[in-house]
Amino acid sequence: MARTPSPIPDPHDPRAGNPFTPGFGLTPIILAGRDLAIEEFTAALAGNVPEARAILISGQRGAGKTVLLTEFRELALEAGWTDLRLHTSSTSLLDELRGQAIAHLRELDPRAETSRLTSASISAVSASRDIRERYRGEGEPLTVLLDRLAQLTDEDGGGLLITLDELQSVDRDQLHALTQHVQDLIGSGHAVAFLAAGVRTGVDALLDHERTTFLRRAHRIEVGSVDVGTAAEAIRMTIADTPKSITPEAAVLAGEISCGYPYLIQLIGSKAWQNSGDADVIEIEDVAGARETVIAAMLKNVHGPALRGLSPRKREYLHAMLEDEGPSNVGDIARRMGIDPRNQSTYRERLIDDDLIRPAGRGFVEFALPYLAEALRHEAREGVGADVEPDKGLRRSHRARKAR
Repeated sequence: MARTPSPIPDPHDPRAGNPFTPGFGLTPIILAGRDLAIEEFTAALAGNVPEARAILISGQRGAGKTVLLTEFRELALEAGWTDLRLHTSSTSLLDELRGQAIAHLRELDPRAETSRLTSASISAVSASRDIRERYRGEGEPLTVLLDRLAQLTDEDGGGLLITLDELQSVDRDQLHALTQHVQDLIGSGHAVAFLAAGVRTGVDALLDHERTTFLRRAHRIEVGSVDVGTAAEAIRMTIADTPKSITPEAAVLAGEISCGYPYLIQLIGSKAWQNSGDADVIEIEDVAGARETVIAAMLKNVHGPALRGLSPRKREYLHAMLEDEGPSNVGDIARRMGIDPRNQSTYRERLIDDDLIRPAGRGFVEFALPYLAEALRHEAREGVGADVEPDKGLRRSHRARKAR
C-alpha cells in the first residue's frame, strides 16, 4: 500500500516522540486493567476504605508492579500526602526512614528552627540571637520523629505514605522493624499508608516468615495480563494523542501479539511505531514486522532471567510440555520424563511457584508466560544461556573517529 508522507513533526511538540515505554518500571500513558485497584486506593486515601491503605503488590517480571506502585504514589502526592520512599538496597531501612523523616520535619515543622535572645545593646538597636535547628544531630527516637511527622501531615489534611519496591530482596528483620513502626502509627490513629511491591514467588516466600504478620494482613493485589481486547484498546489510546493513528486491524494484531502482557503491550506498540517511520498511520504490516523483534526481547529480558539457574529436572519438565499444542496432561509429561506420575507433582508445584506454568484444568498445566515455549525451543537449538540474537555489525568507536 502506498503511503502519503506526514508533515515533518514539530520537534517541540510533546506528542511527536514515541509514546510507548517498554522499559521495566516506566509508567505508560495508558494503564490497562488497573481501574478497580486505582479506584480502591483513591477511596482509601479519602478515608472511605482505610483497610486498603496497606497494600502488597505482586506479580511476574514485566507485569506492571512498579508501575502500579508509582501510580499509587502519585495519587497520594496529589492528595497532599507525604511520601517516604525506601529502598531494599539500603544498608538499613530504619536509618533511611529516619533520614527521610527528618528531612520532611525540617520542611514541615514550624518548630524545626527556634531562636533565643542571647544579648542586646542598651539602646536595643542591635541584638544577638542563638539559632537552634531542632532536627540537626538530634537523637530523638524514630518513633517520636514519625509520630510528629504523621501529626503534621494529619493537620495538613493529608497523610504519611511509606513505599518499598523490590520487596523480595528486603532483609526480613529490617522489614519486621519497619512494619512495627507502621503499626504503631496506625494504632495511634494517624493517616498512614504502606505500599510494597515485589516478585510473587519472593513475596510468597517472605510471607511464610513468622515475623511478617502485618504484611499477611495487607490488601493483596496480584497484577498480571489483561485480555487481548483491552491490550488493543490501550495501544490505540496511547497513539490517539499523537500525530499518528493506527488502523483497527493493526491495533487488534498488536493486542494479539502482546498476549495482554503489560511489558509486551508497550514493546509491540513501540516497535510498530518505529516501523511506521514518517507515515502518519501505523498499518498492520508495521505491527506484523515487529513480531519477531518483540518475541526476541521477551526471551532475552524476561525468560532468560527466569530460566537461568533452573534445575535440570525442572527444565526437563518444561521441555516435555513442548510436544503439546495446548495444555499438557500431567500424565503425559511424567511418561515423557520416565517418572512415576505421582512424582511429577513435585516439579509441577515448584514450577507453578516459579510462575513458569499454571494449572489449566484438572490434570493439565500450561505455560504461564507468553512465548515461553519459544524460549525453550531456542534453548534446545542453541543451548542453555545462548543469546537470542548475536550482536552484529562493526562501527568505529568515538575514540577512533576522533583520531582520524
